Amino acid sequence: MIAEIGLAALWLAAALAVLQMVSGGFALRSVEGAPNPMAIYARPAAVVQAVLAVLAFILLLYAFAVTDLSIKLVATNSHSMKPMIYKLTGTWGNHEGSMLLWVGVLALSGGLLAAFEKRLPERTMGATLGVQGFVALGFYAFLLFSSNPFERLPVPAVEGVGLNPLLQDPGLAIHPPLLYLGYVGFSIAFSFAIDALLEGRIDAVWARFVRPWTLLAWSFLTLGIAMGSYWACLLYT
Repeated sequence: MIAEIGLAALWLAAALAVLQMVSGGFALRSVEGAPNPMAIYARPAAVVQAVLAVLAFILLLYAFAVTDLSIKLVATNSHSMKPMIYKLTGTWGNHEGSMLLWVGVLALSGGLLAAFEKRLPERTMGATLGVQGFVALGFYAFLLFSSNPFERLPVPAVEGVGLNPLLQDPGLAIHPPLLYLGYVGFSIAFSFAIDALLEGRIDAVWARFVRPWTLLAWSFLTLGIAMGSYWACLLYT
């Protein structure tokens, strides 16, 4: 049932991304003092979408932790005798799993913005979350229609193939998630920028809202690049 629940969570998250995108569009049509009634759904849609996307990723992590060889992705990227760190690394050490991690970070970024950013005007918040939902929807479509991480095998494998040898190192195992937190974290800055273009307003106030989210993403990206470079030097020298 783990694979089926994870896949259902992804479908529900994709539906909420549509709601978030549409609600953000209505937010742009709001006028000061008279918010559009449909604009109120952007925040809750972003938060619940984040919960569902993270849940899907956690379920895939669990499938790798227990080496569920009925799931194709686990069978082709893990092995029952691997240490736990490399079993978990197999979750993102492949195309489908890394895309799920990407979507999870993308949804989590929007969810954190919706849940904790209280200073933004509702029109700006709604439009920013609408752009974030639009971006996320493209990745959900890619995952669900061409790169399903929860695909079942007709017959469970007897044993897994194992993890890519290049990732069987503690530093390089942690390196990809840190990079993704940086790369995908910049989606918030992108969504703010698109909203500013749509509203025709870029000023010091806008920059103050964007700065902490940009610095957070930049910090993760810098840490990921530094760690990857350090461990690569250790491995090849």
